[in-house]
Amino acid sequence: MDFSTFKNKYIIEGDLLVLNALHIGAEMEKNDCNSPFIEYGDGQYYVPGSSFRGYLRSKLERLLQKDNNFNFIDKASGESLNMADVYLLFGYTNLEDDEDIKARLKNKLGELYKSVAGRIYIADMPLLEPAQAITRDGIKVDGETGTTQSGAKFCYDVVPAGTKFKILIELENIDKYQLDLIFLGLKDIWNEDLFGGMLSRGIGKCKIENISLKTIDSSNMKEYLFNGEEKIKAQPMDKFPEITNLDLK
Repeated sequence: MDFSTFKNKYIIEGDLLVLNALHIGAEMEKNDCNSPFIEYGDGQYYVPGSSFRGYLRSKLERLLQKDNNFNFIDKASGESLNMADVYLLFGYTNLEDDEDIKARLKNKLGELYKSVAGRIYIADMPLLEPAQAITRDGIKVDGETGTTQSGAKFCYDVVPAGTKFKILIELENIDKYQLDLIFLGLKDIWNEDLFGGMLSRGIGKCKIENISLKTIDSSNMKEYLFNGEEKIKAQPMDKFPEITNLDLK
């Protein structure tokens, strides 16, 4: 399946709820804080879509690593998955020198391309309601000796427990097993998982809630094209979805 035709689209929406505190650091110092929470400006804090994309990708990479003593099977085709299936979702510009990965990509794409665009889009995640960042102090520790570095005091911003950010994930022209893969990547944070920076300081515990899924395919394509996405009914997901298109061996 490729982008030359429009065949389907899946839209996952939900809330990212901070359970203790969360740090997503900006690159520039601000107001004497070494690592302020990233924002659009004037307290409009947000989680970059690229940060959550990296989180999700790393989860799938761990599942599909070649050295695992198990492998996932696409039930529809009976084929084994590998790291190529991460590339197919997230895109790639440089290929690993791995013949199994190349063979899988060629099988799915029809030929082997040097680069391929991703099929997943994750929007920047804005606050659902105003929140006030809290500045905390920290001490840098030498990674080799485990001792405090002299004069290495710094500060960083966190948003507190109860803060919520809006999640929007869109997938286009994917196979059913690939949607199952995305949900497996979200499985840890479905209930709660560590996300963001400064995790060693006991923060970053988050969960996703109020999740819904919109499916656009041949059954409602006309409604989508002529009346808009907002007319497509979202399916609330009160529990983790059943994985029906993948097997594990």
